[in-house]
Amino acid sequence: MSKLFSIGELLIDFQSVGTGGLKETGQFVKNAGGAPANVCVQAVKLGQKAVYLTKVGNDGFGEFLIESLKNEGVDVTFISKSDKYDTSLAFVSFKDGGEREFSFYRKAAADLHFTEEDFAGVEFGAGDILEFGSVALKTEQAKATHTDLIARAKKAGVVVCFDPNLRFNLWESKEELKAVVNEFAAYADVIKVGLDELEFITGLTAEKAVKSVFTGNLKMLLVTDGGKGAKMYLADGREFSCKGYKVKAIDTTGAGDSFFGGVIAQIMEENLSSASLVNGKTDYNKILGFACKCGAYATTGYGAIPAMGNRDKIDKAVK
Repeated sequence: MSKLFSIGELLIDFQSVGTGGLKETGQFVKNAGGAPANVCVQAVKLGQKAVYLTKVGNDGFGEFLIESLKNEGVDVTFISKSDKYDTSLAFVSFKDGGEREFSFYRKAAADLHFTEEDFAGVEFGAGDILEFGSVALKTEQAKATHTDLIARAKKAGVVVCFDPNLRFNLWESKEELKAVVNEFAAYADVIKVGLDELEFITGLTAEKAVKSVFTGNLKMLLVTDGGKGAKMYLADGREFSCKGYKVKAIDTTGAGDSFFGGVIAQIMEENLSSASLVNGKTDYNKILGFACKCGAYATTGYGAIPAMGNRDKIDKAVK
């Protein structure tokens, strides 16, 4: 059976109790978080096998995170502990409608300092997927580790998936972030991006931006637009759209990750490879529609991982 390998940040999400800004919040609830980790968990909930690649601090928070992913069925073999660096933390508060305010504590984060040696035992096979984002691309060491894994994955014919997941407050400048994102986007077979993120990354309006990204390796572009749904664009010029689903959203944390996990799980179900990702047989409307259901369902509960559902729960709850 094929596997999803996700690499990136693994952090504690301290989510506020009630609504209001971080300044006003008096209580927080602890959950496991990190966008690639969320994607991993959603894929597992949809019946796929997933492996997480990262490093945490050798502390109680790190142990909690490893245990949390293990309990969700994610393979944690390649999550190591660091005595030198800390486990990443993020504090999240909510406004009415589920919109969020973030404050990150990861300047000395262990997940910025994993090495090629940490993942030397990773073996990619036919039908596997490698997924990553930009948050863990902040250091030269982490970038080198990603580059090594991507090269090994491509040699094995793995589908490479990238979610820029822009977090401007983690970078010295927007220009630095844009340069890193564009550097690694060039490796991807599949990119998932928010509409506003796409326009920032390319510097173009949405219509021109879509055309501009299909100049190299990219085969599938997924563009999300919150409650308005999402669109899928293929390298052969076809496009598909989903208007989204109406649900009572209370927390949007992890909705995009759930969406992406839903897409990836279905790519794995269809046994699509990098070479066969764009074809004339796959029902892309079905893939996009169910992924939108996954994202919508995740907004109906608090937290990212705790709010995700399996296929049965999602299909029953989101119509």
